[in-house]
Amino acid sequence: MASSIETKADYSTSSPLIPDKSSVPPGSSVLVLATNSKKCQGRTCVSVNLKSSRLAFKLARLKFVAERMQQVEQLACSQGLKFGHKSSPGVQARLEYCFHLPADARQFHQSVIEKLKTLSHSPPKLYSCLLLSEPELGYQHRPVLTEQDLLAIQSSDYCRNIFRTSRTIRVEEEEGTVAYHFMTVVDVNMFIFNKSSSAKTRTLGLLRMNIVPKKLVADEEGYFRLFTREPKISPKLGKRHNFKIKPEFGGHLFLFSTKFGLFKFLVSEDAAEIDHLQFDETKIENYDVDTEQAREKIDYSIKQETYKDPFVKEKTLNMKLEDFFNLVRVVTAENEEKGRVIKEMKKTILELEMKNKLMELTIKQKVNTNRAELCMDTTTDILGKLVLDTTEDEEPFATMSEFHDEVTTSVTSTAKNYNQITTQWMMVDHLHLQELN
Repeated sequence: MASSIETKADYSTSSPLIPDKSSVPPGSSVLVLATNSKKCQGRTCVSVNLKSSRLAFKLARLKFVAERMQQVEQLACSQGLKFGHKSSPGVQARLEYCFHLPADARQFHQSVIEKLKTLSHSPPKLYSCLLLSEPELGYQHRPVLTEQDLLAIQSSDYCRNIFRTSRTIRVEEEEGTVAYHFMTVVDVNMFIFNKSSSAKTRTLGLLRMNIVPKKLVADEEGYFRLFTREPKISPKLGKRHNFKIKPEFGGHLFLFSTKFGLFKFLVSEDAAEIDHLQFDETKIENYDVDTEQAREKIDYSIKQETYKDPFVKEKTLNMKLEDFFNLVRVVTAENEEKGRVIKEMKKTILELEMKNKLMELTIKQKVNTNRAELCMDTTTDILGKLVLDTTEDEEPFATMSEFHDEVTTSVTSTAKNYNQITTQWMMVDHLHLQELN
């Protein structure tokens, strides 16, 4: 029997855009068949992702994205549009369009890039625009991500909190498999785009084409595990979501008795408040279908031999087979654990380097005590924006290059203001000396 829960969200579900009379509803198999005709050969779909600067205030970010969405929609109206969908507005948004002809799709793609380039005066790049085929976009599939899908897109290097989101998700389990049910395909694609680090799995259609089967396994005590680097975790959190908290080197383990409880917690409001939350990657295994089928055949053969000859030592044969697979798991787990430790050390080094740079910047701003008040008044507004807003699906900084671009822009602006203040003070000092003379 299926069990379910629905997460809370601050935003409404995605809404459709101006489809014409021949528009095809999401989930229809007609979308796949249409691409087989000569008229529709080539890529006929375009996805547009819009972001806003994380150093800006919330209201400014909402306004920025809303204006860009309106400009993109105006460009789409002038093309031969087949159907279109968009996510609900927020500090980031996604728009997806399908056109009748590949030429229309290419023209719209180019128009969007040229328009957004003229509006982007400085880094970082706050948009992406991709050409896709209808199967790659994924509207032939239901808006559902299975356990295997989620394990395939998760990346500890790309997202600190793997599945933090504001999308509306219903978590269900049936026959031992967990799945995330979304309102629409565009919501699924926005979720995947924010969470997947691979260009081969950035939409629902691409994910289905390129998925590498994986499965989450329990530890020796039968628990399914999450890992966090948070130094302190309230015991109330574990009681509220029915998991145990176990101290671990570098953080804590969350131990769940069921996979359903683990996946449900990952998209909860409480989980969104945690800065760092990952799977224990030593418990994620590649699921080789051929190997599993071969193992089933071996087990079946042993049972048949035992049935024919009661003197066959079934227990001994099964023990040898089980020992072999246990040995493989142990070696794999050891290698993955070493890899995880190395990744954690690299992250710690990068964080320390960034802290040192910020400390150096703060010290430089306080060099001249006579000018401290004036300098602080000028730079507070700029540095104050470094408080990040993580209410949306996005991570604080998905990549170090984005972090570098954001900080560089603020530091450059701060340096210009500091130089202006220094020049003004030099003029004041010069006038003061003239008066004394």
